Amino acid sequence: MRERLGHRVGPEHRGFAAMGGTVLGGTHALCPTCRHGRLMSDPEALDLRRCDDPQCGATFSLAELGRTYALDGADPRTLAADERQQALTLFVAAEIIGVLAAAWAIYARSWLTLLGAALLCLVVCATAMVSRYRAWQLEHGRLFEARAPLRAFAASEVQGLFRRSSR
Repeated sequence: MRERLGHRVGPEHRGFAAMGGTVLGGTHALCPTCRHGRLMSDPEALDLRRCDDPQCGATFSLAELGRTYALDGADPRTLAADERQQALTLFVAAEIIGVLAAAWAIYARSWLTLLGAALLCLVVCATAMVSRYRAWQLEHGRLFEARAPLRAFAASEVQGLFRRSSR
């Protein structure tokens, strides 16, 4: 079975799988000290991140990471606006892909084409939501926290929807 899959899964599929893993599974930041290891959460303390490279082993607090990864002279509002623009572009791209794939599925009479397009749209929409979340983090200064503030983000997004509809 593995031999069959080895021939059918090419580099383009591996790249797509890596992108899907990045969007859905998340990746860890590079260690600012050694630039080789990844910063993993410390099971003993939620507010610490430890480099997984055995030669480095550096430990950072979340506040320290916030200062390390802050861009000098960059306005968080500008960065957030860029992230929101990217999210909007990705949402529009997902809609266009969905409409074109639905038309192609009707023309080809293929439900599998529609299923594949729906899965692709799901990945593109997940990437757009990551951009929206990143923009929200930048606007509210909640970049490095022990637990992701997803509930506060969701509440803010729902409030934004109702504010727009009441105008």
